[in-house]
Amino acid sequence: MSDIQDDKGARIAFQKITETLGLSLPADREQAIFEGYLGLRDMADGLRRPRTAASEPAGIFVPSTIGRED
Repeated sequence: MSDIQDDKGARIAFQKITETLGLSLPADREQAIFEGYLGLRDMADGLRRPRTAASEPAGIFVPSTIGRED
């Protein structure tokens, strides 16, 4: 699929979403909001891919460093 077809499909999806939610976007901001939608969609696609445990950050807690020392 070409970028033009992808953009057209994304624009249609964006319009359907805003229509379904009953949103009326200001004309002067619609393009910027659409670009934000594309960015969020790309980020969400990145979250949906399979990951191994090694790719997840580890949290290390040292009990003696939690809380205040009096």
